[in-house]
Amino acid sequence: MNNKKTYYQIILDNSGSMKDVVKSTIEGYNKQMNTIKQLKEKYCDQEFSVSLTTFNEQVKLEFERQNPNELKLLKDETNWWSSDKNRILYNPNGLTALYDAIGISVKNIMDHARDEINENMASVIVLIITDGHENSSKQYSYEDIQSMIGELEESKNWTFTYLSNTPDAVDYAKRMNIKERNAKMYSKRNMMEEWNKVSYSMDSYVEKKLNNEIDDDFLIH
Repeated sequence: MNNKKTYYQIILDNSGSMKDVVKSTIEGYNKQMNTIKQLKEKYCDQEFSVSLTTFNEQVKLEFERQNPNELKLLKDETNWWSSDKNRILYNPNGLTALYDAIGISVKNIMDHARDEINENMASVIVLIITDGHENSSKQYSYEDIQSMIGELEESKNWTFTYLSNTPDAVDYAKRMNIKERNAKMYSKRNMMEEWNKVSYSMDSYVEKKLNNEIDDDFLIH
């Protein structure tokens, strides 16, 4: 199979409502970055390219298309003084520009890798983690994102996964054209468990690629 490259895009809510899960978000995210490094060692013929976008009312591309040996970890505000360039300050505040975060992140991948993806040389996983609804996007509308995701999901080389703390998480994701199987309402008390399941899902996804299968039912529940 020529499709041996996976673009993994994480879109992480950094709005004020995430303040009560800072510790578990940092721990879960950092653990998953280590998992990506382990997957690269386990599946040595596979290529991984990881990007992280954080968002409140502003969207920030924290890093783009990094290989597993260069992934940056998160830190909290108690370590704001740290000069470690491999750590990103995670300090939730502000509003929720969810649509802009999705739209900007996807466009960034398409601008760089459109031909690879369209020619079945690479596939994309987009993981969206939030705990609230859109309330401050300026560049992209609901209709824009709905259309974008619907079109890309049809290609089979794009898989969108949506984790949210809101009671309507699954329905909200479905309305954006994300598959019901890849959407879940999570409990903030079990954030680490959800990050662990995403790691298991990544392992399963890559293993299936070795068998010439792109698994668009990504999320292990």
